[in-house]
Amino acid sequence: MELADLLRGSDATTVGTLAAQLEVSPRTVLRDLATLRERGMPITGEAGPGGGIRLERERGVAAVHLAVTEVVALWLAARLSREASDLPWGEAATSALSKLLASLPPAKASDMRVLCRRVIVGPPSSSTIRAGAGLPPPELLRIFEEAFSGGFGLAFHYRDREGRETNRKIEPHGLLVNTPVWYVLARDVEKGEPRMFRMDRIARPRVVRRIEFRPDFELIRSQIPEGPEWRSLAG
Repeated sequence: MELADLLRGSDATTVGTLAAQLEVSPRTVLRDLATLRERGMPITGEAGPGGGIRLERERGVAAVHLAVTEVVALWLAARLSREASDLPWGEAATSALSKLLASLPPAKASDMRVLCRRVIVGPPSSSTIRAGAGLPPPELLRIFEEAFSGGFGLAFHYRDREGRETNRKIEPHGLLVNTPVWYVLARDVEKGEPRMFRMDRIARPRVVRRIEFRPDFELIRSQIPEGPEWRSLAG
């Protein structure tokens, strides 16, 4: 990543200069340049005066830094779009995202796979559910993302299908997407049991940082509806 940042910050440079800046051997620089090329970074090299190592900036999309959550968001959007209907360029979008995922550094790719395994995508909601579904509070998306990605607890006021209202504290282990409705697959902190919460029945959400957890994939699997159409975003 340091090598990539140096290339972005200069018009042209040399292997020797890069080695000195990174305090490594020229051989290490050459090896890492090859790795970056394999991951799709448009790096060229020319010998002689005016030459050197450079990043082709007209292909700057390859130089964009994306957070793990941003990559997962793109992957989820493409998946939902593909399954909702056969749109133009659907195959191109899938191919582009596959290349993007392949270009991620190993640590970031590992984090992304863990996050994707926690997102379960199924068919669109039934007409009955869509007719009765409301909108989640505007702040819920941001607060849920913070708690879900960071491994923190979530507290909120909840109204169940019978209209009963309770205050809940949970560990948000999974997300089940049943467009346009989504559900939090959680462990109730007070009861210690798996619970599913529908997004439009949640009110006054807040992150509880004193509650920390690691993803429990058994808990997530125990709440997934039966049927092959329900799959994790990881595949």
